[in-house]
Amino acid sequence: MLQQKYSNVKVTRELRVGEAANIVVENADGTESTISLTELAALDGIAAADLAKIDGITNGTGAAGKALVLDASGNVAMPDNGAIALSRASVIAAGTTAADATVLADQVNAVTASDGAKGVALPAAATTTGPIYVINTVLTSGANLLVYPVNGGNDNINGGAEDAAFTMGPGKAAWFIPTSATQWYVEDASGVLTTTAEANILDGVTATATEINRACDTSGRLVSITTTPVTVTEAAHDGKVIVLNKADGATLTLPAATGSGTRLVFVVGTSVTSNSYIIQVADATDVMDGMVHTADDTATPVPGVWVTAADTDTITLDGSTKGGIIGDRIELIDIATNQWTVHGSLKQSGTEATPFSAAVA
Repeated sequence: MLQQKYSNVKVTRELRVGEAANIVVENADGTESTISLTELAALDGIAAADLAKIDGITNGTGAAGKALVLDASGNVAMPDNGAIALSRASVIAAGTTAADATVLADQVNAVTASDGAKGVALPAAATTTGPIYVINTVLTSGANLLVYPVNGGNDNINGGAEDAAFTMGPGKAAWFIPTSATQWYVEDASGVLTTTAEANILDGVTATATEINRACDTSGRLVSITTTPVTVTEAAHDGKVIVLNKADGATLTLPAATGSGTRLVFVVGTSVTSNSYIIQVADATDVMDGMVHTADDTATPVPGVWVTAADTDTITLDGSTKGGIIGDRIELIDIATNQWTVHGSLKQSGTEATPFSAAVA
């Protein structure tokens, strides 16, 4: 094959080369680079402006000068186990105001030396390139971290005052997101670290959230009965004071006795004037055992006791002879399968009568 070197070659009309021909370029270091004319031909029709857009772009791992390729939805397609790395730094909290706090320059900031007084300052919301993640790495109780908006600007955090700090509790982390030229938003990341001693209090706790609320929710301790009939349940009534406030009476059906320990306290808040307050078991297999203490409504009350029978399953308070007057109280406890205990105190008028009966079929 004949080869000839020329310093310059001028073609005035057309240069024809064979199919699959190459151009070999001698580099300054003596090496050669081969350019495939077939590959160049594939670029036919691409505008120079379009080619300029990819000038300097190469394949490979993302780095300065490399391109990210968007999919049809405008998303960056990442390979398996791939990740977009954010700038990150370890930062020492300092100062006690926005003016002398440590200025944050990275997107992810692990902050040390927080002690409840020291702080860090965000960049200006108008110039930041994205959200800033701040981690208070100090776990000591009381080691809060103060996060300030940029010093001397009119930026604020969550609508607070200019230069006013947002307090992050020990071990807390949060994204600070610029939402306007002067506004940062952050989800509440305050609070204090749960100590080991506090966590140990929960050791062995088996109660559910519902059970804890049932025992401790003081705002719902009173349940007023103003409608009828009422199905009494463990979830809604256990441990509560059930106040009977329906002058024309109401029927209340207990849950099935299973030995759950459910404790139901009924108090008459409104004396019944027609019909009766009736408290009955769920079905004929359940019974009540116990007694109620009574007094009549005379000037000199006569004390008495009414005791349940073997088949007692219903309590009737009629507003007079069987009780049902404001202040009366009945307590029932589920102690075993099919077994309720009952105790209480009633005021009766007229010819006193037992409130207990077997009425559930």
